[in-house]
Amino acid sequence: MKTIQMLQRASNRKDETEEEESTSPPSSTPTTTATTTTTTTTTTVNRRSLLDSENIRNVRRRRSILTIQTDDDGKRCIVVEKNVLNGSNPSDAMALRNAAHYSIYAQYVYFHIRRIADEFVLAEGGGGGGATATTTTTKTAFVRDLGEDGMTTTTTNANATDDAMMDRRRRLLSLAGYGDPEKHLFYANFKNGLAATPYAILVDEDERSVVIAVRGTLSLEDWVIDLQYVPQPLDKVGERCGFDGKGHHCHKGVLTRCKWMYNDIKKQRVLKHLYSNGSPYKEYDLVVVGHSLGGGCAQVLSLMLRPSFPSLRCYAFEPPGCILDEVLSEDCNEWITSIVRHEDLVPRVTQPNLESLRDEFFDVVARIKVPKIKAFHDVRSPCPESNLGTRNAAILCPKGEIDRDTVFYQKVQKFRSERAAKNLTGDVSVKLYIPGRIIHLVDTLGDETKYVPYWASRYEFNQVILSKRMLPDHSMPPLVGILQTLNLDDVHEVRTWHVDDKDVEDEDAEVFIFIPFSNPQGKIPLGLILFAVVATILAISSGQGCQYVSRSTVRTYADGISNPGSGLSVGLWSYNLKQCIDAESCNTTDPIDLEDSSYCQAYGRLFDNIDVHWTFARVAGTISVLLGCISIGLISTATCTKLRKRTWLVLVTLLLLATLSQGLQFLFLKSDLCNEWTNPETSEVVTSECSLSIDGNCAIAATIFWFAIAVGCSHMARIATR
Repeated sequence: MKTIQMLQRASNRKDETEEEESTSPPSSTPTTTATTTTTTTTTTVNRRSLLDSENIRNVRRRRSILTIQTDDDGKRCIVVEKNVLNGSNPSDAMALRNAAHYSIYAQYVYFHIRRIADEFVLAEGGGGGGATATTTTTKTAFVRDLGEDGMTTTTTNANATDDAMMDRRRRLLSLAGYGDPEKHLFYANFKNGLAATPYAILVDEDERSVVIAVRGTLSLEDWVIDLQYVPQPLDKVGERCGFDGKGHHCHKGVLTRCKWMYNDIKKQRVLKHLYSNGSPYKEYDLVVVGHSLGGGCAQVLSLMLRPSFPSLRCYAFEPPGCILDEVLSEDCNEWITSIVRHEDLVPRVTQPNLESLRDEFFDVVARIKVPKIKAFHDVRSPCPESNLGTRNAAILCPKGEIDRDTVFYQKVQKFRSERAAKNLTGDVSVKLYIPGRIIHLVDTLGDETKYVPYWASRYEFNQVILSKRMLPDHSMPPLVGILQTLNLDDVHEVRTWHVDDKDVEDEDAEVFIFIPFSNPQGKIPLGLILFAVVATILAISSGQGCQYVSRSTVRTYADGISNPGSGLSVGLWSYNLKQCIDAESCNTTDPIDLEDSSYCQAYGRLFDNIDVHWTFARVAGTISVLLGCISIGLISTATCTKLRKRTWLVLVTLLLLATLSQGLQFLFLKSDLCNEWTNPETSEVVTSECSLSIDGNCAIAATIFWFAIAVGCSHMARIATR
């Protein structure tokens, strides 16, 4: 245990490490540079000597890990050795096996159970014959007909037709469509409100258990309940349900939901039928499961039902971190197992944790020694860990040098004092925790491929971890896959800190984080975006305008007589109408009396025979616009994250293709419209000469712009790495 003692001394040496805290790299996002320094400092002070220690190898041989958690009063961090779940330990193996098995129910209660109930009601013609659907404006409950004696799998005096019908109904009400034919739905309530919560009661014949599955957060009402995390006394609830709730407290919103579920279960009498003397399920165990808010409800509901079902078990997946008080949470170790995945945010969301995060944020603001706008622009940019110390030292002062005479600091201190005094009075002073035993799944490699499960302490979750995985780690489907594929006999190579400075520099050579408008590769991408927008506008104008070229014509009639025709300004898709210069003395057949109007007319039958050059010019113009829009999107991401070299090379290719397409648009000058063609109606021959007009000049400008942007992207590719 020498290693643990060394880490504890390092973690409690606050006075000696305050200045180092301002330069220590955080374990979360760059914007939380100083908000996680307490934990970071405890793991970095003597890390090189600790890694070389023989005690680290002893920890590995004992199949345990070292974790950092707060002490009982939550005022400092300590290091504790925890046991990893071992496949040779029957208790560990059974706990993980059951968690993996019942996790399916916590996932299916979100959508699959509702789908099964709806399909059964439709197949039975509205709920007749073995089930009833209680309806208002929408279906809110599904109740399977259990019969007076609770016998649902056998019938008396049944013939072959009845047996076939019974088998069909059992198949419809099972999870056979999801690969679990031995799991059957008996009751489901889909009502969702501030008190009501969707849940279902199923029978698992493989495990010989009756399962109550509670849905997690999915609606606005659920979010309201999530935020009602203030402690609520359990005295009256304990008296009614048969457990000692005197002096104990619970999450207020969760307790409201569990009271409703408890009353609904009693009212529907489903459990009474399933555990009646004549029921084939009377010897089955009762299991309560749920995910997220549903996991918290499952924990409290199991507490309320356990006096009636002493063998009850509960599996809560990623539950909220503020469900029961400390003593009651410890008492639930016998039947509640909670599962938390890596850096999941929800098990760490408690009132003390949020207040601690708020105070740490105020500390960071108070330590900023440069103008706030400069600090804001600085922390937006991704930064390698090896450079964080230098950057933090430039914008933050050590804690001991905070200017305590500022109005801001004095207001913060006053606010903290008021909150601290309020938190010491009444029910608010009670701290709530995750109840039961806790299995924490740690991603050892950081790539979500290998997880180590260990028995965690509820005090390990007394701090919010700000990371890019804190929300994705709360998803239920990936957790189901992790639990079902986890092998306790696997050997894990844990990725920890580096000892060799050279290795640190190699790993931190490039950081790829998405931060809007951070401009991690400088201002050049902004200029490229501006150029690309201008080029796109020019390309659209050249393709959609009706003044691409100015066209003069000579008409030669069938009798050989030639006359100059009226000049037209024409485009790829339309031509420009003419109007009289002087309406009173205008000869519409004399080009001298006409001028271009502001109106464009789409080509009609006059130009039905479009040749291949004209068609190719149209296609090339469209392609150049599409390639330009794609390029704008890709270049825009360079203002939020670093683009790799190959991405810039892809952009160079796209922009060169856009340049080529824009240039091919000039094939329009080779079309019959700008040369000699025959009018199919009058057989007259029209000889034309074309010169570039306004839209044609726009096409030239767009071509230049596309090429210039390609050159700029080529420069970015040269300076980019990998």
